[in-house]
Amino acid sequence: MWGRCVRNPLAHRRRAPGAGFLKTAFWDAGSLLCQTVVSWQYRFRVEGSSNVPATGPAIFIANHQSLFDPVIHGLAVGDRAPRPMAKEELFKNPLFGAVLRGLNCICVRSEGGNREAIRIALDELAAGRTVMLYPEGTRSSDGAVKEFRRGVELLARKSRAPIVPMGIDGAFDIWPTGQSLPQARGRIWAAIGEAISPAAQSELFADPTAGLAQLQRRVRALMLHCRAQLRRATAGDYPAHGAADEHS
Repeated sequence: MWGRCVRNPLAHRRRAPGAGFLKTAFWDAGSLLCQTVVSWQYRFRVEGSSNVPATGPAIFIANHQSLFDPVIHGLAVGDRAPRPMAKEELFKNPLFGAVLRGLNCICVRSEGGNREAIRIALDELAAGRTVMLYPEGTRSSDGAVKEFRRGVELLARKSRAPIVPMGIDGAFDIWPTGQSLPQARGRIWAAIGEAISPAAQSELFADPTAGLAQLQRRVRALMLHCRAQLRRATAGDYPAHGAADEHS
């Protein structure tokens, strides 16, 4: 489907309980602007939208390919208005920092010691809202999905919220690490997997290390599906072959 979603700010009590009408409406306005640019400029597509819980808390997780990702993932999950987690250095850029604040991002310290960020995320989930987490901890340097950190396991265990895995592809080729501005052309595809219930998480994280590896494989499989869809749509021309293929 197209990367579009009809958002009703009057449904804020379902979408983001306790956040209020104005916050939801502001998120919708920014989301609509981003949707117009990303959907048309990069032919953004989303699969698996029905896997997004219509109500209640949820931890959305995804691979991290570019600075576009909070926007891409926010659009992909529809009208649930998630609060993404973003590294503190990204807030230092006046323009991009303003975008992150507009998206209501949670500031995460790169060197660790993120009790405040975890507390904020837990409060969001306890209120029945949603958060977006990047378990790799930083953008991929080559487009491949890297090892997951334990933050997602900690957040899921403490919140008892479902985990919704997501994969994207195409964004790395548009805005790779080290490039100051995005490419004007490219395509982006997102795929949302089935939610992992708290009961299923108990079994998944019985061995935390093995559980994180399994979660990483799920996200990688979704990313590779997006990669295959992009290649099919472009007769194999996009995205460029690279490390993401080699690590598959």
